[in-house]
Amino acid sequence: MMRHSRLLLPLAAASATAGIAAASYFSAVFLFFLFLLIVSVKTRQAPLIFVCLFSFVLNFALFKITDFQNTSSYKQGSYHFKAVVHSIPKIDGDRMSLLIKTPDDEKWAASYRIQSLAEKDKLSHLEPGMACELTGKLEKPKQATVPGTFDYHQYLYRQHIHWSYSVTSIRICSESSGVRYKLLSLRKYIVSFTNTKLPSDSAGIVQALTVGERSYLDDDVLNAYQNLGVVHLLAISGLHVGILTAGLFYAMIRLGITRENASILLLLFLPIYVILTGAAPSVLRAALMSGIYLAGSLFQQRVNSAGVICLSYILLLLFNPYYLFEAGFQLSFAVSFSLILSSSIFQHSKTGLGQLTMVSVIAQLGSLPILLYHFQQFSIMSIPMNMVLVPFYTFCILPAAIIGVILLFFSASVGQFLFYWFDVMMTWTNRLITKIADIEIFTIIISGPAPALLLLFTLTVIILLMSIEKRSYLRLTVSTGLFCATLTLLFIFPYVSSDGEVDMIDIGQGDSMFVSAPYQKGRVLIDTGGTLSYSSEPWREKQHPFSLGEKVLIPFLTAKGIKQLDALILTHADQDHIGEAEVLLKHHKVKRLIIPKGFVSEPHDEKVLRTARQEGVAIEEVKRGDVLQIKDLQFHVLSPETPDPASKNNSSLVLWMNTGSLSWLLTGDLEKEGEQEIINIFPNIRADVLKVGHHGSKGSTGEEFIKQLQPKTAIISAGENNRYHHPHQEVLQLLKSRSIRVLRTDQSGTIQYTYKNGSGTFSVYPPYDTSDMTKEN
Repeated sequence: MMRHSRLLLPLAAASATAGIAAASYFSAVFLFFLFLLIVSVKTRQAPLIFVCLFSFVLNFALFKITDFQNTSSYKQGSYHFKAVVHSIPKIDGDRMSLLIKTPDDEKWAASYRIQSLAEKDKLSHLEPGMACELTGKLEKPKQATVPGTFDYHQYLYRQHIHWSYSVTSIRICSESSGVRYKLLSLRKYIVSFTNTKLPSDSAGIVQALTVGERSYLDDDVLNAYQNLGVVHLLAISGLHVGILTAGLFYAMIRLGITRENASILLLLFLPIYVILTGAAPSVLRAALMSGIYLAGSLFQQRVNSAGVICLSYILLLLFNPYYLFEAGFQLSFAVSFSLILSSSIFQHSKTGLGQLTMVSVIAQLGSLPILLYHFQQFSIMSIPMNMVLVPFYTFCILPAAIIGVILLFFSASVGQFLFYWFDVMMTWTNRLITKIADIEIFTIIISGPAPALLLLFTLTVIILLMSIEKRSYLRLTVSTGLFCATLTLLFIFPYVSSDGEVDMIDIGQGDSMFVSAPYQKGRVLIDTGGTLSYSSEPWREKQHPFSLGEKVLIPFLTAKGIKQLDALILTHADQDHIGEAEVLLKHHKVKRLIIPKGFVSEPHDEKVLRTARQEGVAIEEVKRGDVLQIKDLQFHVLSPETPDPASKNNSSLVLWMNTGSLSWLLTGDLEKEGEQEIINIFPNIRADVLKVGHHGSKGSTGEEFIKQLQPKTAIISAGENNRYHHPHQEVLQLLKSRSIRVLRTDQSGTIQYTYKNGSGTFSVYPPYDTSDMTKEN
């Protein structure tokens, strides 16, 4: 048993993972028993098998109990009471968001629309821990209604938050109390202080490095760091905690404090630092590991690195089993596990450059399965960028940020002098990173991998890391070949799939439809959706405005492994149809842009075409009678012949296609006059599926049109609780009277039609209720 004692914590950690996974996905039970069989055969130690079983059962039960108790005692409706501000309020434009805690200690995600500049200034002084009289309405957080997008409902649920609270009134706020809230107030002060004292390019970086606050970073810069796989540099992690604790320990020793007392003071400091920096999983891991090392030194116990990280892992999962499903938690531990278990590899590297290279390679390999699972992409520039930026941040940027903030408090002039040069460095650094991230050839995108294929890929990564450690040329060659073959399989999987699909994307009050042929032989987006923007006072402008293109369309395409669309078709120049076209064009997501004849009728319509020309995208203008052949996809253009000067809607591009053994009529915002023209010119036209015109408005979908088409299914794209009250009851009644099945994005989320070998099925996302989704032949 002594020979295998070092396996106790690693096996307990692996079994804890299996227990929590099995509580959510029962199939994980079979993998655990396979794992248990391997442990039994390899070790033949009953105590180790008992540890595995105990850890599995404990974590399985703990997750089930936690999940069972994760409920709310409230119901949807209006509430007025005194609640505590539980987080740092975040103000962006005329919106404030925060967490609040009710009198019975339940947490809600609250939001408030600020009414005036004076009120905005007043609310900027709202501190964590203050108790305020609030009036507002509870609503269920919305689930992700588009595949591949962020699931806000699930994110809140794993924080034991079940409601979004729309606040209409904030009154009579009392002073805050409690150590935690004082620390959050200090964090808020540091963020506010640096915002006022530093240039904007530097302030966001400094806040990220000192207190873990990334909300003031420029969106393009943050996206560039994420795309290049170096965003960990902007997160409080082991590197930051290690440098800080080592610096403080050295300073205390120099001040004459004994090592034992210095260790005790650091143990007391670490929980404070965790709260001050936002308690992200990477911070918790790093602080807990540092705490275990310090405790070991106090009791003069030799601490094994692998044991420390496994113990930290187990303790955090016991504290909150939901951590297992967070990407940040997974990445933090995956990279740390990989580096610790591969430490012997670094000993064979005789130079600093060689060690840095191996660290970057191993960190990339360790994180790759998680990156592909959560984000479906990685950059081949990640390794060289980490080799350059990790030392640069470690020895230059991070110390300068910490020292500069301290200097600012004691001498504003000295601190600002330092940050002048800091800002010059960060401006050029961010510019370089943004430029490199913008080179599309460096980014590898795959479709959301099947669990079995991802598991196989993870195994090849483990085998490759073991081969690097063994330093056997033959094993390394074979394992590298297996790794490359599995990665290639992940990449080409969509291209060997015979599945095709049509998706009416839930884009809010707008239109966006995705069409993909089997084997990826034709991938087309028809319209992009878009939000109407109105001129407003400067103080209402958001630093981080919501972008449907960035937050919905690009994640949707990425989840399907699509780096670039074969074509983007824009039916007409209304904002709710073309509003995100520029985003897609600037992100190099489009090979070919197709527009109707007479697309430009107003000066601002030209913007999209100008962007396309700047990005080198081919523009094609089509009219009635044209046939669009986009690889294996074919669209017949039914309208317009000539643009209607009186109506953009009746100038919409109307397309007929035959896909998945169904005929489809896509009408844009066509109104009844345009519909009548089509049935006059095409008297024999039929369609199994009708994309209802103009979001189901009263001015579209005439009775004669429906009678002529004889559709079996009607799809309506409309925003939930939209101001126009689309779809109109008259249209719904007409469709019902004809026994036409109606599918609506405002009620059901994204509407999906997937087909294979001549037959297909309609479904919705998320699958609220698929009982009425029948098979189409």
